Amino acid sequence: MIVQVIYKKFTPEIRRVVRKLRRVPSIGEIIFSKGERNVIMADGIVIWEEGEDPIEGLYDVKIIQKMPDILPQISG
Repeated sequence: MIVQVIYKKFTPEIRRVVRKLRRVPSIGEIIFSKGERNVIMADGIVIWEEGEDPIEGLYDVKIIQKMPDILPQISG
């Protein structure tokens, strides 16, 4: 999984969140870029905005990725 950290200003809160994300084994790469607001995205889905828990958002992305395996395609 590729995680993109977009920051306006690199704050201690972002540093704390990135430390948490580095401990997750399913994250292959973390990319940093400057932007308009502080946001963290995983595979194109926003998992964190200021004041939220990034790990909870990361699990949401994993569930979304597994949905096609859980719900097989049925043709009518």
